[in-house]
Amino acid sequence: MKQTAGIIAEYNPFHCGHQYQIEETRRRTGADYIVVVLSGNFVQRGEPAIFEKSQRARMALLGGADLVLELPAPFAVGSAEDFASGAVSLLNQLGAVRYLSFGSECGQLSDLTQIAQILAKEPPLFQNTLREQLRSGLTYPQARSAALAACGVSQKVLQAGNEPNNLLGIEYLKAMDRQKSSLEPVTILRKGKGYHDCQIPGLTEQGREPASASVFASASGIRKKLLAYDACDDPEKREACPAASKPLSIDLAGHLLEEQIPSAIHPLYHSGQLHPIHPDDLSLILNYRILSCIQEGLSFQEFSDISPELAGRLTEQAYSMDSFSNRITALKTRQYTYTRISRSLLHILLNIRQEDMAGYRQNGYCSYARILGFRRSAAPLFSSIKENSSIPLISKAADARRLLTGNSWKLWNQDIYCSHIYHTLVQAKYGILLPNEYSRPIVII
Repeated sequence: MKQTAGIIAEYNPFHCGHQYQIEETRRRTGADYIVVVLSGNFVQRGEPAIFEKSQRARMALLGGADLVLELPAPFAVGSAEDFASGAVSLLNQLGAVRYLSFGSECGQLSDLTQIAQILAKEPPLFQNTLREQLRSGLTYPQARSAALAACGVSQKVLQAGNEPNNLLGIEYLKAMDRQKSSLEPVTILRKGKGYHDCQIPGLTEQGREPASASVFASASGIRKKLLAYDACDDPEKREACPAASKPLSIDLAGHLLEEQIPSAIHPLYHSGQLHPIHPDDLSLILNYRILSCIQEGLSFQEFSDISPELAGRLTEQAYSMDSFSNRITALKTRQYTYTRISRSLLHILLNIRQEDMAGYRQNGYCSYARILGFRRSAAPLFSSIKENSSIPLISKAADARRLLTGNSWKLWNQDIYCSHIYHTLVQAKYGILLPNEYSRPIVII
């Protein structure tokens, strides 16, 4: 019987570290197929993806994946809990995936599982300690650590649990526990630069040096480097900075990023078909959405992940027509991190409401699986999914109306809306009309 492993990812953008995870997952599990649940055109840090989802799906397939499914936007841009719960529910309901593989800084499951089990069940000691610590003025992460410590988690394990990939791994394990998932977790030790480290291996004060094949840059570092080609905002300097308004075309030969991008993906980078989107490309449409809410008397608290305090601060600064990033900086406090505020603003821009999210959760999170791309060799996997899946598998967008009802149909339309907003950003910046969500072809290699 053929085995299948799932990976939850953003691939923002895809790099050699991601390819390593796919290869290592195959080696560790003996999986015949790798299914990737990929965030669509917006990502969990509260930003637009650097490249459109079809291009990132193609990168994933060229990098070793067999099937790429889309994680609907409300989960892709949600809290870590909603992100993990949505993706786990999708993989779990396919009925054909045995393993869930994720990267971690610790490379072992035992410590992450200890924390995940407490968070999944929230015993009385945890809940009482958490409330007491929040009342004392601690931030939520600090209060949660204190509550976990009260439940017997050591400081060493707590420290490991605060690493970015470990944190997300804990959320996957927690979601699996709460959903009574049959998925078997597998964690791959993360190699190379840290999650937030923007240094590209191979670049030193003395110049460029060959990077070890196992020293991977972070997606953040690669993204920053790529967006540097897209940073010219002065019209008078536009001619000297052509990438600011044209599709990205980089010949990676001899380039610092050459060793960080799998060779199979290099042709995409010098094809002129990549249209990088910067977070600040959201500025005008966000300002419009905020003004519209004020004009319509719509409370910001109606949008997902926005507390009364944050809604009040945003109302006070509503008429500040600043860039997306500067608005976040102005709203940032000790209590609200940059990423938390970025996600909140994105929920306003994408019209993701508290009420809608509650309905999606109640409906079992992901209630359909939309195909972004696949390898032709994965035909047996499709047969297995069609036979065992408890949710519709959507290959043609036109079929959604027939297959989906209620909250599932609402989730579909929300996701379509978000993607068309992304297409608007691409059109405004590059003058390129991408195929809409009902005419966009599936990526097949």
